[in-house]
Amino acid sequence: MLPELESTAEVKGIGIDLIPISRIARLIDRYDHQTLNLLFTPSEIDLCQSASYPHQSYAVCFAAKEAVGKALGTGLADIGWNEIEAKIIQGRLTIKLYGEASVQAKKRGLRAWLATWCHWDQQVLVHVIAH
Repeated sequence: MLPELESTAEVKGIGIDLIPISRIARLIDRYDHQTLNLLFTPSEIDLCQSASYPHQSYAVCFAAKEAVGKALGTGLADIGWNEIEAKIIQGRLTIKLYGEASVQAKKRGLRAWLATWCHWDQQVLVHVIAH
């Protein structure tokens, strides 16, 4: 069992998102760095830009934000996109919340996140579980 989820952990939220990599590639290629900072944290941008497949990495981060919003039960209403940080480090997806996203998680008793992702046929799927 993963250390993030103890055997007694109660699942309090589940979110899933599927996105075409080409959609995110167009977004990344169209906008400047300043605009991307509205969607992604500086750390996400640095990691995605240095990845072997930057567009795929951006798509994973984007889909993770959508999935987290679903798991919170609020969507991304009143939450800034860059208040949800998704990082792929050595193939593992981690989630960290800031600002209003963190406040909403605390209100719902969400303490930890387990996130998984996969890709196929130019699609990215992200699944998150909150407990």
